[in-house]
Amino acid sequence: MREIIALAGICLLIVVASLGIVAWTAISGSLFTLDGLLLVSICLMLAAVFGACFLWIAYDAGWLKQLKSRRTSSAAPEAKKD
Repeated sequence: MREIIALAGICLLIVVASLGIVAWTAISGSLFTLDGLLLVSICLMLAAVFGACFLWIAYDAGWLKQLKSRRTSSAAPEAKKD
């Protein structure tokens, strides 16, 4: 289980770092240069690949089912109040 959590953490770290670099490139104003466009495209590709890897890990580990069941159980008492 530690390996799964570590792999998911690494995937999330790469996704967040890639999206941070995209935001930094857009804020710094170098988005519309050739280097900026290549950097943004590479970072978005990395974020997509590692984001899909994280979702696959979460699906296999059953984290998405747990999240869905928590949302439905927390939404049920709110529906009864109305």
